[in-house]
Amino acid sequence: MARYVFDRKKSAFVPKKPGVKGVLAAILRYLLASLFTAVLFYAVFALAFSTDREKLLQKESRLLAAQRDSLSEELALVEGTVGSLRIRDREIYNNIFNADPPNYLVEARDTLPAEGPDAEFLDESELVWDAYAVTNRAESRARQVSEWIAGIEAAFLSEDFQPASIPSIAPVRNFSPIQTGASVGKKVNPFYKNVRDHHGLDIVAPAGTEVLCSADGKVVKVEQSEKGMGNTVTVEHKGGFRTYYAHLGKVRVSAGQNVRQGALLGEVGQSGASFAPCLHYEVLRDGVPQDPVNYFFAELDPATYRDMMIVALTTGQSMD
Repeated sequence: MARYVFDRKKSAFVPKKPGVKGVLAAILRYLLASLFTAVLFYAVFALAFSTDREKLLQKESRLLAAQRDSLSEELALVEGTVGSLRIRDREIYNNIFNADPPNYLVEARDTLPAEGPDAEFLDESELVWDAYAVTNRAESRARQVSEWIAGIEAAFLSEDFQPASIPSIAPVRNFSPIQTGASVGKKVNPFYKNVRDHHGLDIVAPAGTEVLCSADGKVVKVEQSEKGMGNTVTVEHKGGFRTYYAHLGKVRVSAGQNVRQGALLGEVGQSGASFAPCLHYEVLRDGVPQDPVNYFFAELDPATYRDMMIVALTTGQSMD
């Protein structure tokens, strides 16, 4: 609607001419109205109609959802099967060794206490303290290892050092961790089910398996018996070491005989009070029983050595 103003010169009302501000305001109103109309039309069109691209994405989304549901069902089935197998495995292991089976997936590793998704919520002082604690522990262990290495080096340089006189190999060929039984400590007797001291390592092997001498030495005692530890061989080595082999099926050496590391002493059997064919193996130093698992370092790789130690430490029932 046109606006009028009174013109005194003409003594009449004439149309008012818009100024610059008015023109700009009108243009702005026009642009806003056009933009609003365009947005409105686009929203209505987008809600009412789907493009080919949108239809394809919707179809893919439905397919992915169906696959997710299918995989979830399969995963639940697999987890149930694995859980059932784990329970059965534990029952079998408990029946044989009266102990829980070891977890081979456990790996010892030092990490920051603050490591993980919650680390970002800790303040700087806590992170610094955690880093300091781990670093301090690592330095302490490094010093301890350095002392051990120095001691080993001194032993190697000693004139009395004879590597072959140390019982450092497994007393059976092709030893594997699954042959490991109970080691030194309080173990359950398989016959009387009472807890008693076990002074050696049980090595499970088929009857007739060759039993080897773990170090150079001299056979000081041979016993033939069907009671107690059965047929046994005792070998004396330099450095205060003695090794003891029990439950032998056959003995292939005699007292007073000198033997070399790896020499045949006898065969695995089930003589004496043994739950199954096995070798009961002991290492003594100056008359004190040692844990034989600490003396296989010359033959086993680190992974096999670790697995053997895990089984030996977690097995609660001995074979004799």
